[in-house]
Amino acid sequence: MIKTLLAIVAGVLNAVSFAPFNWWPLSMLSFAMLFWIWHTSSTKGATWYGFVYGLGMFGVGISWIYISIHTFGGMPPIIAGLCIFVLVAILSIFPALSGWLQSCFSAWRPTIRLAFLMPSLWILFEWLRGWLFTGLPWLSTGYAYLDTPLSNYAPIGGVYLVSLIVLVSVGTLVAIIRQITTGNSILAVLFILVWVAGWQLNKTAWTQTQGQPISVAVIQNNVALRKKWDEQEVNRIIFEYMQKSQEYRDVDLIVWPEAAIPDYLDNIANDFWRDIEDHPADFIFGVLHRDTVDDVTQYYNSAVAVTDHIMIYGKQHLVPFGEYFPFPGLLGPLTEMLNIPMSYFSAWQQPQSPLIAAENRFAVSICYEDAFPQEWRDQVESSGALINVSEDSWFGDSLAPHQRLQMARFRARESERPMIRSSNNGLSSVINWKGGIDVYAPQFVQHVVTATIQPRSGATPYVAFGENPVLILIGTWLIVGLLFGKSAERNNKLYT
Repeated sequence: MIKTLLAIVAGVLNAVSFAPFNWWPLSMLSFAMLFWIWHTSSTKGATWYGFVYGLGMFGVGISWIYISIHTFGGMPPIIAGLCIFVLVAILSIFPALSGWLQSCFSAWRPTIRLAFLMPSLWILFEWLRGWLFTGLPWLSTGYAYLDTPLSNYAPIGGVYLVSLIVLVSVGTLVAIIRQITTGNSILAVLFILVWVAGWQLNKTAWTQTQGQPISVAVIQNNVALRKKWDEQEVNRIIFEYMQKSQEYRDVDLIVWPEAAIPDYLDNIANDFWRDIEDHPADFIFGVLHRDTVDDVTQYYNSAVAVTDHIMIYGKQHLVPFGEYFPFPGLLGPLTEMLNIPMSYFSAWQQPQSPLIAAENRFAVSICYEDAFPQEWRDQVESSGALINVSEDSWFGDSLAPHQRLQMARFRARESERPMIRSSNNGLSSVINWKGGIDVYAPQFVQHVVTATIQPRSGATPYVAFGENPVLILIGTWLIVGLLFGKSAERNNKLYT
């Protein structure tokens, strides 16, 4: 019972290491507790403790989903709570599997198991969680270390490399606490040097400036969701965006958020296009788009760039239960309880190029697509900057907008590209190429973010190779364990 409570508490500590709390040392304490519990547990116990650790971590870390499906989706509170519990339990299977699999190697030398096996398996299942069943890569360990020297490894191997460095460091620390040996001490010194090297890496640039700076205005109009999807409000919403934009005729680019125009592209009045044409700036904004082929109409959540012509980007990675309903035959009765507008989108399937505006190329993502960096690396390499348009009103005053901003900052850091982030109700930001926030808008107010960004060119190692080097490193870690991990103390008793 004590270990169960400790595992739950450890999971909660991990959750609050992320934004908006940013108490990253608690992440290290959290994993130290978990690794110690795993090391002293049977196979059955390690599986259970991994599961309840996940309950604590995800139960706090993604609690905001309740706001989305109950407060704004209209699902009854008991049913919404049950749905969140089921989702949290499913996600907790991943740390449970990590616990189970590491316990299968209880005969390994303790240092190898703590410093190599447990970290490798955790990152492997963290990576699987990021894409299996469409993926939910929330609370990946490395995000909590964005404001530490370890973030300078992001351009080399992305969030999973940072995660791996953290967890191997923690495993080494636990091994030393368990027993001080020459080997453990040498390993500890090596990882202290890795942390110190992070400071030096801050001086390294894998990319270079490109072209002239771009002046930007990001319009945050804080449109209430109940009004946004009211057909009677569409013209007023468009008028307010255009009216606010008229105050910024001296900038190069104006950006509006996701579905800023809550109407289909082909349904927008000609007056709007005349106003856009008369404005000296280029525009990028979110809008709905539909396309009919062979009498079948598909609907897309899109972003458009408007210069002397129009380019369209269609969202590729849709939000389950928000933009489409998976397994409609199985989940039909449940989804009927949700009242989410525009929830039958199609995912864009064709290859897409960066949007061109202000004489530059922008790698575009819509809403939580920026949590899936592997899906837009091709865009990034040929772009000078990043743009994310979002609608965070669905999350209310919760952890989610802050977590999303943290992930967006990480995308800028690992690609060494400035990012323009436009959100309807807050935390619209201009992020520099190092992942720092140059300027941002507070939540739940109308605001305009103005800044100048400097496009960049070149590919960081992460943009060039993605997660492949980290996965190879994990595989190497596991091979090292297989070769050198067998302990002479095969009959050591484990405590449940």
